Amino acid sequence: MGHHRHLSRREIFERITFLGAGSLLLPLGGVRGEKPDTSAPAIIRGRLTDSAGRPVPAKVRVVDTATGRACFPERAIRTMPKVEGPHIRHYFYARGQYEIAVPPGRYSIEVVRGLNCETVTEFTEVGSGITHVHDFTIPPLGKWRELGWYSGNTHTHYHLQIDEDPDERLRLVPPAEALDVSVISYLIRNDSPYITNRYPVGRLPQFSRDGTIMDMGEEARNNRTFGDFGYGHCLFLNIPRAVEPVSTGLLSKDGKAPDFPTLSMLCAEAQRIGGTTVWCHNGGGMELPVAAALGNLHAFNLADGLDADYARYYDLLNCGFRMPASSGTDWWIYDHNRVFVQVAGDFHYDSWIAGLRSGRTFVTNGPLLDFKVEGQGPGAWVARDAPTVARVEVRALSRVPFDTVEVVQDGVVVAAQPAVGGREARLEREIPLWRGGWLAARVQSSARSHGGARVFAHTSPVYVRIAGVPARRAEAAGRFIDELEESQSFIRKSYRFASDADRAVAVGRFGSALAIYHKIAAASEA
Repeated sequence: MGHHRHLSRREIFERITFLGAGSLLLPLGGVRGEKPDTSAPAIIRGRLTDSAGRPVPAKVRVVDTATGRACFPERAIRTMPKVEGPHIRHYFYARGQYEIAVPPGRYSIEVVRGLNCETVTEFTEVGSGITHVHDFTIPPLGKWRELGWYSGNTHTHYHLQIDEDPDERLRLVPPAEALDVSVISYLIRNDSPYITNRYPVGRLPQFSRDGTIMDMGEEARNNRTFGDFGYGHCLFLNIPRAVEPVSTGLLSKDGKAPDFPTLSMLCAEAQRIGGTTVWCHNGGGMELPVAAALGNLHAFNLADGLDADYARYYDLLNCGFRMPASSGTDWWIYDHNRVFVQVAGDFHYDSWIAGLRSGRTFVTNGPLLDFKVEGQGPGAWVARDAPTVARVEVRALSRVPFDTVEVVQDGVVVAAQPAVGGREARLEREIPLWRGGWLAARVQSSARSHGGARVFAHTSPVYVRIAGVPARRAEAAGRFIDELEESQSFIRKSYRFASDADRAVAVGRFGSALAIYHKIAAASEA
């Protein structure tokens, strides 16, 4: 992938260009009448600034248009350094300016910063031994900051695929991705050497100096097998200390620990010390319905490390749980999975966390969403005394292609609008509200992100209450009842406990959740 020999500073100095007759920029050898040295590289460099002219970090992609190969500066911090695939696009990160030596030829230069900035691209032809300057101004995409939206990544850790010092990556990458909040996740998987585990749990002020608030949280985990969720995986944000044990059962340090305490018990402890709990990976795991029913869950991560899958999220919403949508990237920051949170008042970590827990969010890896029901955004309630209609407004704006914006009511698409030029869509409809439930907006797309994931976006719901009409769906509760009964049987037969009392506590939490879902089903409209 575009690996070229990079010259030492001395070699570059010996080929420094100067202005000869006619003010042509020529290599030194050409002025002496020697045959041009076409083996000398060209240098491409430039400044990276925002619309106000201030230097900003960003990621850069330099591609030889003849071969399609991406080129990288020596020792550059890169996206996905060891990941390949048909949709994968590799970039390198730069802080306010960039410089790269390349063979003579034609190149495209693409500069990207976060999701709420435009992509800027230039094409150039470069000659041997010549320095070419291409400065980039990166304009905003819409006025999302003025509307109080701040982006975050709730789920990140680095394994050994990252070769450089992680300190420099943490200082450079989150600001270059225009992240306002970036949470690193401490985790245990046997003795795997996660290099981000070197940082203490809590705020990371030493990495929060370039516009991104950094927090060291935790990912608590339990699996049946290494490839199959057990209780599941859950994130703890804004915690003052680690919640122990971080991993139980198969994933513990020696792989022999009991499958206890359960994940919902660890969530309860994280809540007790002031943390925010976010379930991972589209809701995978046996204990998601337990944590939701027992009130141990603040938010639900769609898509982190996977393509977005809404089935379990919709079932929770259709059981009547108020559940904000969130997202993250999981294995370092390689793609654009984001949760945008609308902050009330001044922006700081506590106000961002409050917005997340209140459900003033949308999640995306490309399109940006503005969603209103009767003028109110995600997280709000619309209450009516009788069935009625509600005015719904959606605007989607994206620098990556998408096909359609949709309005979803209780898990069913009730309105859709194709995108104009694959970039923007506006939808205004009157939607009948004949029962309680929820409404949300989402984006459908056949395109893939530069990290190879399906392009998506989804808002948290606006919740609907109609007096005297049930707001829950019996079939959603029924699916969780079937799951929980199966999980109880599996835990009794297959999971390891230090005592019968611990086994009884674990099975009892599933039993308590079962009782709640039976009540939901009995009081629900089919």
